Amino acid sequence: MVSGVKRHVGLTLVLTGLFHTVLGLIGFMNHLQPMVAEGLWDTVGSGQWERATAFWYLMLGFVLILLGYTMDWLMKKKGIAPPVSLGWMLFAICLIGIIVMPTSGFWLGLPQAWLLTRK
Repeated sequence: MVSGVKRHVGLTLVLTGLFHTVLGLIGFMNHLQPMVAEGLWDTVGSGQWERATAFWYLMLGFVLILLGYTMDWLMKKKGIAPPVSLGWMLFAICLIGIIVMPTSGFWLGLPQAWLLTRK
């Protein structure tokens, strides 16, 4: 059975993903509105870096929500702790993100990664 603060890491990842998605919707609204108006199909073409950035920014938020939900379900419903390696992988991704973009939200993932590496 998973206990303590680690039990809530899934929920914190869901919240991080929601925060990321809301910021993306607000911050990239000028790029997302034309994509929606054009019907979404094939609206990110070669050289449309702003649209591609907006799309992948939102996708990362959705992936964080999915990962967090899955971890929350495993820990709270099944009593299964995620593998420690997941915490180290999240730590590595966040560390690389912080090195490349120090003024970013990658810092939010460090406490979550640290908790996942604890037994």
